[in-house]
Amino acid sequence: MNNWGLEKLREELLRLLEIPSESGSEEAVLHYLEKRLQFLELPMFRQEVAPTGSNLVLNPLPEPQLLLDAHVDTVPSCIEGKKCKLRTEGKLVFGRGAADVKGGIAALVIALEKLKRAKKDLSKWPVTVVFTIDEEQEGTGSATAAAHFRPTEVIALEPTNLTICPVEAGSLTVKILVTGTPAHGSEMEAGDNAITKAFVILEKLKELPIFYQKHPLLGKNSFNVQKISGGSTELVVPQKCELIVDFRVLPEQDIEEVKKTLHTFFDKEEVKWEILDTSPPFAVSHDLQVIKKLQKGAKAALGRSLELGGFKSWSDAENFVAAGFPAIVFGPGKLAVAHTPFEHIDLEEVKQATNILYHLFCDYLESPLKKNSSDKNTC
Repeated sequence: MNNWGLEKLREELLRLLEIPSESGSEEAVLHYLEKRLQFLELPMFRQEVAPTGSNLVLNPLPEPQLLLDAHVDTVPSCIEGKKCKLRTEGKLVFGRGAADVKGGIAALVIALEKLKRAKKDLSKWPVTVVFTIDEEQEGTGSATAAAHFRPTEVIALEPTNLTICPVEAGSLTVKILVTGTPAHGSEMEAGDNAITKAFVILEKLKELPIFYQKHPLLGKNSFNVQKISGGSTELVVPQKCELIVDFRVLPEQDIEEVKKTLHTFFDKEEVKWEILDTSPPFAVSHDLQVIKKLQKGAKAALGRSLELGGFKSWSDAENFVAAGFPAIVFGPGKLAVAHTPFEHIDLEEVKQATNILYHLFCDYLESPLKKNSSDKNTC
């Protein structure tokens, strides 16, 4: 794909980014994609997602050999008072959803265009594409799709830097309430500062054995303090401090044992806590046919193989794995810049993803899987 192709990708991505699609407000971008993909002359339908939305399904097959999941929703454009502004800087495109995951959707759309221009017969294409909603919130879009279709294998399109991820970290999101004893702020010795206590508790958490563990594809276990609130502008020793903490869970860890470890720790520290969200980790076989086909497509498109890695965030892939269908995570872009005021993607990487997806789709047309050739291996 030459510079003309890069400009085509830039135009496609900018069109997608110009359509706000925060979770709960995905209809406009779904409508755009529904119109945009009519050139394929493939069936499409809206799959109702309770309570008030719908997925867009391209080429709906009851048992597709490959289901490609691409979520269309984004987090809010403005987080912590900082807006993610739409702009371009050379081959970098900035904007909410550029990496997560509209850059991947742009690559998908242009790959499908290439497929059509190559005059491929799509009447027996064994691939279903589902544009899901609500990934950034409750994951109801992918849960609905996973309950409806029975795919042999699944790709969840996410920013992985074109690394193939057969492993995904889980998480426990916990609310912690630390209490202290109030006193006049100038008599701090007379009080027990809840915020200071919270800092001490966070340092103690780091010493728990569950955070010594490492995974070859995900790295070291850890946790992220998402939010902390407490204290006052008045001159007083704070008596309350509330934290929201997201704990990473590695595939070899039993999530119930992690819960017990945290329960014992917080009881000992005499703080109140509750689990807000639980997402189990998963690992699937590295020998899946979709991985082999992606590697074959990468060699054709880039002249090299792709690395295997681990995805450190929740994705729609989890709902498919939970339903018994092996899923991997793959796509262009950096997860680290997603959800930030400087979220962006490199068009060169989007171009590479486009060519890989094109060869992958051709491979499914020309060399479809034999029935039951892929084991549903999840753990």
